[in-house]
Amino acid sequence: MLIQSTPELIKFLRELGTPPYVALDTEFISEKTYYPQLCLMQIAYGAHAAMIDTLSGLDLDPLIGYLKNPEIVKVFHAADQDLAIFQNEFKLSLSPIFDTQIAAMVCGFGDQVSFGQLVKTFTNTRLDKSAQIVDWSKRPLLERHASYALGDVTNLIPVYEALLKDIEKRGRASWVKEEMRELSDPNRYDFDLKGQLKKLNIRGLNRRRLIILSELVLWREAKAKSKNIPRGWVIKDLTLRDIVSHPPQNLKDLGRVRSIGGNAQGQLGQEILSCIRRAEGLPLEDCPDLKDDGSDEQASENVVVLLRALLKHVCRQNKVAPKLVATKPDLEQFALGGKTRFMGGWRQEVFGALAGKLLSGKIALALAGDKIKIVKRD
Repeated sequence: MLIQSTPELIKFLRELGTPPYVALDTEFISEKTYYPQLCLMQIAYGAHAAMIDTLSGLDLDPLIGYLKNPEIVKVFHAADQDLAIFQNEFKLSLSPIFDTQIAAMVCGFGDQVSFGQLVKTFTNTRLDKSAQIVDWSKRPLLERHASYALGDVTNLIPVYEALLKDIEKRGRASWVKEEMRELSDPNRYDFDLKGQLKKLNIRGLNRRRLIILSELVLWREAKAKSKNIPRGWVIKDLTLRDIVSHPPQNLKDLGRVRSIGGNAQGQLGQEILSCIRRAEGLPLEDCPDLKDDGSDEQASENVVVLLRALLKHVCRQNKVAPKLVATKPDLEQFALGGKTRFMGGWRQEVFGALAGKLLSGKIALALAGDKIKIVKRD
């Protein structure tokens, strides 16, 4: 069912009623814009399933009001991008939610298990993913594209119900609830300067160069957002790395930077130089320290290896995906004495407490045949 008018949408929502949950998905394109362009929204429960054509000009307020209902669980697979769209497009933080990818990791299905894998596991159906990469802004929708889009929510129903039973059987509902609260936090989808700086992965910057980079990243973000274009269309990551490695002092120097060339003489060049001058004009003591605690140190490789071995051991025992418990940067930060996410909540119970004991020498790792075992030390 394809909904392209407000009366059709209202009628469908009325027929849907107030179920305990709804399966949701979105289709969008983002190659040419800063904000993803929402093209289609799918929703299903029981025998009711529909695709809502968000490009048809219909009023989506009835749907937004419907999804605000705290009695209805909103079910997604790999929800991050979908939730970001709801936050950016409608200023809507959905709650409660359920992400089947995260729930599957809690149940030991491995790191970032695909939707197709879960559908195959729980329904013995192999999904046709040939329509996965299409231009969802094109109308009319082809039948195979519509079938693919609708299948994403109709197949999500049995996956959700099976995972819910598995989680309840394992007694891990509180684990999932903790993860879902984090996903529902609207601050999660705000621009993250530290995250962008980490993605650029420029090592060995002194504090002055770091503030130059942060000024350029903030400028790029604001410009991309105001023009609604991808960040790379303003200035590419490689170009930022080149500029920060050898900050140009004039337009001639800037013209030598890769991908800038003759553009240095225009507004782009003036704005880049203004960022650099502003950053260089800050007193060093006023430069914000954007590094994480201990990030200027090198974690002991031996310590990280031991922590990773412990992580894999306890995750195998508890049948939970290691990546959900701790990442390599988490382990490195913990090895340097920093705070990490596994020092609280269910992760502390599964891994954090043991990791602390390993570093303090209260436990050790030993081999029992070809398997690792934990040995208590006096």
